[in-house]
Amino acid sequence: MLQAAGGITFLASLQELALAAGSMPSTPMATSVEPLAGPAKLFPVFTALPYLQPGASSKLVENQEEITIAWQTDAVPMNFTLSYGENDFSEVATIVSHLRTVGYRREKDKRINYFATLDGLKLNRRYKYRVEMEGERVVEGFFTTRKPKGVKTRFVAFGDNSNGDISDRAIAFQAFKAKPDFVMNTGDLVYADGLENEYARLFFPVYNADEAGPRLGAPLMRAVPLYTVMANHDINGRDASGKPVVDFDEHHDVLGYFTNLHLPLNGPTRLNNPTPLKGAQERIDAFAIVVGTKFPRMANYSFEYGDAFFLCIDSNTYVDPTDSALQAWIERELKGSDSIWKFVVYHHPAFNVGKEHYRQQHMRVLAPIFERNGVDFVLNGHEHNYQRTRPIKFKPTDESRAKVTGTSDRLVPGEFTVDRNFDGKSKTKADGVVHIVTGAGGHILYDPEMNDSAAARLRPEDNNVDYVDVMVSDRHSLTVFEVDGRKLKLRQIDEWGQLLDEVVYQK
Repeated sequence: MLQAAGGITFLASLQELALAAGSMPSTPMATSVEPLAGPAKLFPVFTALPYLQPGASSKLVENQEEITIAWQTDAVPMNFTLSYGENDFSEVATIVSHLRTVGYRREKDKRINYFATLDGLKLNRRYKYRVEMEGERVVEGFFTTRKPKGVKTRFVAFGDNSNGDISDRAIAFQAFKAKPDFVMNTGDLVYADGLENEYARLFFPVYNADEAGPRLGAPLMRAVPLYTVMANHDINGRDASGKPVVDFDEHHDVLGYFTNLHLPLNGPTRLNNPTPLKGAQERIDAFAIVVGTKFPRMANYSFEYGDAFFLCIDSNTYVDPTDSALQAWIERELKGSDSIWKFVVYHHPAFNVGKEHYRQQHMRVLAPIFERNGVDFVLNGHEHNYQRTRPIKFKPTDESRAKVTGTSDRLVPGEFTVDRNFDGKSKTKADGVVHIVTGAGGHILYDPEMNDSAAARLRPEDNNVDYVDVMVSDRHSLTVFEVDGRKLKLRQIDEWGQLLDEVVYQK
């Protein structure tokens, strides 16, 4: 399955490397090597095996494609090399490493983050790569670069995962079985505070597992790159007034979103509402050295893949979506795309009928911008279920609460126009934007009692408009998109592989 999907084939274990050095580890993947004869040789523990990331590139440009390969170990330093190429390993990448504090208020706990960016690549090509440690081959694998316009593309979307539940593993397995070109996560990639040690414990063992199975997870991230968005569980603290803030004193390994991920860097360099930071300045400075220009730019970005364009936005409650600079950037990005299909991705759903987060509607004020710039789909998480709206248009009538940051009570009333002709079967042309909540990626489900109740989905604050067409809230699931020119198929698959929803959109 690894070879079919791409990714890594392990050719040497740490035990084999230890034997080659004349030593024997006390246990597989142990932190130290017990000597049989001669001096002891200390090998690192891989806290994250090599995984793929899209890197900084956004536009599809031949011979300018790139991908990032990253991995992590404990604080035992080691010399690594990474070589790659289409037919051989003639190219050698530059490896960057950073020592990072991890754990709960323990300065002595350290980890080394490694990454190498492979650039100047061709589109839709398969490349081989090899990672060596102290001259010994550790891993060897391959990846395929992004597909250009006009080539059929498949991707999966899910969010609110990595909580340590068995459902995390089942969804990772179903995502792997779908054979996607990439993963589009809708936020809350790990729980509960977005810490680097939470990535090591809850994320990488599931989505970068050695084997694929419903109770194991899958080698998903060594096969395809993953994109995601900033969400509420990437923020770990509160300030004196109770507003969300990243607290470097509470946890030293916060903002794992920026230290573990390598996403496009075409977002705005300056924001009026950036992620707020708190804590000792030396810890913030150390974080800045690790992430470089990724913070805060990586919180908002866009990218192309095949015939689709994706705009990814930070929707946390410190964001004011009425901000003119943010809106100008959004409009410029959407207007500048000539892709057939346009997706917007952010965590907090503007249009959802769930009980948990219904009042967090601040992102509704962006609906007119999306509509006039040809957005087809908005993907969200936050609500731990699946909801698909009918194609809708929305005109806000009061944006005052959207301007109030740091609160969950941000109702935005307005006027709905609902396309009731679209059925996804005989009538496949949508007149409006389809909003999809796909937040059933593994964490505890919300509102299972609403699964079979259309009446429960009507909200008096929205004049009882039945804009949600399908809601599945009694099981975990993920969304599969197949983009084929001017035709797009959406399927919702549950954690056992059963089909929950299927519709077709055409232009």
